[in-house]
Amino acid sequence: MTWLFKIILAICIVPSAVLLLILGFPKNPETRKMIFGVRDNPKFHEGNAAKRVKEIADSCRKSALIITCIICIATVILVFLPSTNVTMLAFILLVFALFLVFIPFGKGNTELKNLKKELGITKSGTVYADLKNTSIIHALKMPWLILPNCIALLETVFAILVDFGVIRIVDTLAIEKYGLTMTSASFLFVAIILVPIALMMDNTRNTVISKDSNVNANYNRAKKKCWADLFVAMSWANALVIGILVTLYMFFFNDIAVLAGALAYMAVIMVIVVISVKLQISIEKRYERDTDLELLDDDDCWILGMFYYNPNDTRLNVEKRFGYGGTVNIAHPAGKVIMILTVILLVASIGFIIWAAATGNLDKLNVNSPF
Repeated sequence: MTWLFKIILAICIVPSAVLLLILGFPKNPETRKMIFGVRDNPKFHEGNAAKRVKEIADSCRKSALIITCIICIATVILVFLPSTNVTMLAFILLVFALFLVFIPFGKGNTELKNLKKELGITKSGTVYADLKNTSIIHALKMPWLILPNCIALLETVFAILVDFGVIRIVDTLAIEKYGLTMTSASFLFVAIILVPIALMMDNTRNTVISKDSNVNANYNRAKKKCWADLFVAMSWANALVIGILVTLYMFFFNDIAVLAGALAYMAVIMVIVVISVKLQISIEKRYERDTDLELLDDDDCWILGMFYYNPNDTRLNVEKRFGYGGTVNIAHPAGKVIMILTVILLVASIGFIIWAAATGNLDKLNVNSPF
């Protein structure tokens, strides 16, 4: 494994760790409508309860901050250590160590649920139906999502034709044979995956927050428009990166070029995600004063505030309470399949990495091409 691969891993790990900390453990979480996956309640802001909530929030955030700092510092240290099997195993396992930040979040969720019981807060609220907006509100304009993917596909076809000599731009390509194809195909794969995810988020059931149907419609439209813009922006970013890298790698290719490409791509994606998160937060704040219904308390359906299990809910996909995005209802048949496959994939990945380290093959990984 070259220094380049280690730097690229570091570029992925450090920003991801910081982003997870920001999303899961914001400052003053007691001011949010969700605190560690538990719906806020007026009793949380009264007397000793308010003090308890702040203590829980501060303690969990401190634990998450310590975990994040350890991961970031360990990542930086490993970049400068020799590429041995042990070093590489530790480096790659740091990627999975990002999930450790879920522990303080789950702890906070459990403690807040216990506090609810102490305060006598029981399940309350009602499931409301907006009869005026019975159909699902959509905000995703498919042409804007398909267009960048079509451009990415054409760029990939162009890369393949250049690789096989059908189109000759230069006498000798700077990159290895089939390098252009693998580079463009990897980004195209990401773009294709975004399409079903975008459709899933756009087809989530409308949320009813008010007795006013217009408020409900505007709220759902604003949230889904934010999601749609996120996926469209990421698709255009993929198409742009493919075009730039294919052009660059035809004439110039070395470790610096690969590193620059990875840095630029990560920076663009992070900026897009941060902007989208800020917009979602502003939407929630904007419509907070228009929320005039006591929504159903379904906190007990959220295991540790992260895993949704509700047999009475027919939805497959729901909005996350940790981080940003959507998750699945594990009680749904398709949700069970997705969860089982995810666990199998995760266990298999960790097992493969440990096997590669045990057989002495992990340190032989080399990055002198995009693949």
